Amino acid sequence: MFTATGSPTQAVIDAMKDALDADAPLDALITGVYGHLSEVARTSYPYVVLGRRHRRNDGGAMQVAGGQVTVDLDIWSDHKGPSKAHAICSRIVEILERRDLALEGFTLIKGSLTCEFEDVFDEPDEDKPGSRLYHGVQRWICETHESI
Repeated sequence: MFTATGSPTQAVIDAMKDALDADAPLDALITGVYGHLSEVARTSYPYVVLGRRHRRNDGGAMQVAGGQVTVDLDIWSDHKGPSKAHAICSRIVEILERRDLALEGFTLIKGSLTCEFEDVFDEPDEDKPGSRLYHGVQRWICETHESI
């Protein structure tokens, strides 16, 4: 009997956040890893935001539900130039690339967590006219199955 018990998206997000929060070298580069930023108080740069999340339910085998989860990470820096955003992106790749994360209620297919896309670009800082922010974007993708 093929039965799906839920979406693996939050389990992937939680495991990625745990891995990023546990890394001391990344912690030295940023002020935090966030799922949501306060709309009241400004967050100090640089930081990482667990952004858009997507799930495709096109996987699974042997009567076990599975699918592909995609998570975008947004890296923000007010450093003069893109070097800090690139350093943060590089460290995140070292932490997550092909890592086997423990997921609550799901199984990450071994070696499937990969950085599919990375870009760093500048944007105007709306809070400081004439200043620039550097915005890094990474798209991470992985394959999951439900735990049996």
